[in-house]
Amino acid sequence: MADQIVITEKTSQAKDVRAAVGTLYGEILPAEGHLFDLLEPEDVVPAWKHWSPILLRPEALYGTRPAEGGNKAAKLKAIREALRTIKRVWLATDCDREGQLIGQEILEHYKYRGEVMRVLFTAQDLQTIRDAFGRAKPNVEYSRLYAAAVARRQVDPGGVTVFIWQAPSPSNRPATYPQCSRSGAYLHRPRREARAVRA
Repeated sequence: MADQIVITEKTSQAKDVRAAVGTLYGEILPAEGHLFDLLEPEDVVPAWKHWSPILLRPEALYGTRPAEGGNKAAKLKAIREALRTIKRVWLATDCDREGQLIGQEILEHYKYRGEVMRVLFTAQDLQTIRDAFGRAKPNVEYSRLYAAAVARRQVDPGGVTVFIWQAPSPSNRPATYPQCSRSGAYLHRPRREARAVRA
């Protein structure tokens, strides 16, 4: 149907969904993992460009911007154009927290306000996918799953919050201090530098 689309998390998933249901639920458009990245801290507050032992917390949540690399731009454009005219979205990304975020963040970013149905399947054989579409529920029922994914990503966007710990030395350890206790502080560093360290 021309007034609805299916969004999957990846191309291989789109192929399996297409094989199972054809175009019964509309055109099938794959994402490519996350199609949006969070803004860098320095994009929110320029002074946050340098390393600092403080919590870099904006007034609200970190915003998003289109991700780069691969075919992400083309896939995002196809979904964005479709969202302008359709009345219903079938969200068929992975059934976990991250899958919920990958699909719903697209809808939130473009402020889509049509009907959204959530399709959950744990296997990608034809019958499982068909059954999942038949059991689809309103996406609003999964708002807590989305909120949990947003919270996780906002707290640690790409593994950039590093916990630095140091065991107290024997000379300054209180008598009641457990032998294995640790003290520490969080250090936030720009994502680009964190990626370089991990590489």
